[in-house]
Amino acid sequence: MRLLRRRPPTQVMPFHAWDVLLVVTLTMIALAGWSSTFSGNGWWITGGVAAVLGSAVATAVVAARGGVEVVGLVLSFGYYFACGPIVERDLRLTDLSILESGVRASADAWPVLLGTHPPVDSSGAALLAPVLLALFSAGIGTALALRSTRAAVPLAPPTLVLAVVLLLAQPEPVSVLLQGVGFGVVAMLWMRLRGLRIDEAAHGRDPARAWRMVGSVALVLAAALTAAAVAGDPTPGARFVLSREMPAYDAGREATPLDSFRDFTEPAPGQRVPEGNVHERKLLTLRGAPAGVRVRFAALEAYDGNRWQAANDSDPSRDDDRFLRLSSTIDNPADGREIRVAVDPTGDYTSRWVPTIGAVQSFSFYGAAREDAQTHLRYDPATQTAIMDDRLEKNDTYAFTSAITGGLLKRRMTASTLLDPALKEAGAFLDPAIETWALGAVSPIDGVFRVAEQLKKVGRYSDGAIFWQSSYTAGQSTARLGDGFVLGEPTVGNDEQYAAAMALMANRLGAPARVVVGAVLPASGVVRGRDVQAWVEVRIADGSWRTLPTEMFMGDRPPRRVGVNATLPPRAFPDPPPAPPQQPEIEEEPAADPPPAPAASSDDAGSGGVPWGLVLLALALGAPVVVPLVKGVRRRRRLSSRRVTLRYAGAWLELVDHARDLGVPVAPGLTRPAEARAVGSTRGAAPGDTLVDLAHEADRRIYAADSPEAADADAFWSLVRAARSSLGESASPWRRVWAVFSPASLRRRPSGEL
Repeated sequence: MRLLRRRPPTQVMPFHAWDVLLVVTLTMIALAGWSSTFSGNGWWITGGVAAVLGSAVATAVVAARGGVEVVGLVLSFGYYFACGPIVERDLRLTDLSILESGVRASADAWPVLLGTHPPVDSSGAALLAPVLLALFSAGIGTALALRSTRAAVPLAPPTLVLAVVLLLAQPEPVSVLLQGVGFGVVAMLWMRLRGLRIDEAAHGRDPARAWRMVGSVALVLAAALTAAAVAGDPTPGARFVLSREMPAYDAGREATPLDSFRDFTEPAPGQRVPEGNVHERKLLTLRGAPAGVRVRFAALEAYDGNRWQAANDSDPSRDDDRFLRLSSTIDNPADGREIRVAVDPTGDYTSRWVPTIGAVQSFSFYGAAREDAQTHLRYDPATQTAIMDDRLEKNDTYAFTSAITGGLLKRRMTASTLLDPALKEAGAFLDPAIETWALGAVSPIDGVFRVAEQLKKVGRYSDGAIFWQSSYTAGQSTARLGDGFVLGEPTVGNDEQYAAAMALMANRLGAPARVVVGAVLPASGVVRGRDVQAWVEVRIADGSWRTLPTEMFMGDRPPRRVGVNATLPPRAFPDPPPAPPQQPEIEEEPAADPPPAPAASSDDAGSGGVPWGLVLLALALGAPVVVPLVKGVRRRRRLSSRRVTLRYAGAWLELVDHARDLGVPVAPGLTRPAEARAVGSTRGAAPGDTLVDLAHEADRRIYAADSPEAADADAFWSLVRAARSSLGESASPWRRVWAVFSPASLRRRPSGEL
């Protein structure tokens, strides 16, 4: 009788090399969608190296008769030991803190990728995303290509990577063509070639192979042309939905320079300077910026009835209007003169808001700045506002490249139609003044200028520093801006009240407006507290924001002295409309002290985050469980196979695998009776004849013309369990314990056995 030999798991055949090459190719095509998400080529090179290494590891494991699960386990351990050196840019694994850094960076990789304005720097935690996807896509895909006899199975890992990249990347015309058409062409041709090879291996060479290949190529080309026509020319720069699900930094909860504007104003003469007042203090020194340019501290686009504040998702015309991380560069197109500015903040500038000019194109900390300062920076391109999630410290010097945008608002300009309904409704309490002052206006912008002129005409200026002016308090609530300012007599306030009220009235007139706090840069380049002011920006029809300078709407005359406790009646406006229902006033909360900046030094490396001790302990406790768990899953799969004949084959494999775990040598390629004799020669095993009978029973049931009953298979499993239990009776106790954890049987036996 001729012995049926099983095929080796890997055959040295040309198409296997092509399978490996095509898995890596598809993986890199899928990653190509991040070409507009990352900057430079570092991410592409690192991802390519990871794909090649993953494929090489999978080939070696399969050659050693390991299964796909073993490949995944090896890749997981390899990634764990490699991610730390990749993040730290040091290939030497000098201490365990590097492993901890890699674990922490792996957890941060996806939030950093989603929470950063593109392009993302090809360094740090974000670099681990392409490494992880490329490593497992190429590794698992190669293992499936070498092990599976199904044509489409190896396509699963690269296809999953493609889906992830499409969800997280920015669509560009090149990526749509390369990923949609290129990936589809390569995948369909590869699947067709694998299908032909698998059919020929089972049934012989197909005489119509050439014609089938021609038909497949024609079908792929037709699909590619159709996809290219449908894809068209998508609008570049649009983020996909998943990136919008990542919560942006909530800058609205932070105290703004407008809230604390009186810290910049002049204290009363002859009195002690109040704590925190920086009117005469040097705040910033700027180099490279032209004199007269507006330095922006913060732009505020939302009003809650109590205060103006920064907001995310405030611009319906763009999708990057969020406070996200900022890499060294940002895709922020803008028309205007480009300048390079260096900024040196002093210890007297204690705000979280980072002064900038125009539309930032690149940004970096340098010199004595904190090593991790860039990770604390958030930027909103829509409002051109930057903020730190801790604070800007004295030595945090920084430089940025920017395009100077905007300009002054002109009366002939047309207001934008992108008006926020909530902001327009928020200014309804000022309607008595608006309807009187804007009477005869021919356009929203004309109405803004008319209101600004009247507000300046009737307005008086006071910071409330002089004792008899103390009744003119700070704040931007509806009470302070209504009866306490615009609708009251006299109309007294400073930049805070004038800019807050003017922006509300502009929105009420139909011109989108926001409040900006900053300074007009002196010729010296030094910004002091006295240079800080608040102005209003109005959006016009071309989408740009134009400045309504403070001097256009703010009165500069001091208020008349009428007595400290005198109460004046409110100003009367002709035919005032019915007042809206009075809403409860929201009490203004004091600004919370900023949390202390986290210290980052080499001395405390390893503290905080994920303790490396716990990580190693978890690995030490979890690793021994992996092998028994995999064996249990395998046993369950064999026992519950849909085909009853496979249950017989699985039962016999369970017996032989247990013998291999016990150290019994079982040569590959033997028939089941020959394996039974090899196993039966072991001392303490069931009698050789019994095992041979079980082997013959398995062969008879598997190769029978009729399918056996499930109950018979269960009975056969019971016999095999009994024989399996007797195998270890002669083995030492430690050998029996080791058999539970031994990975010997996970080197999968040839797939040809039944």
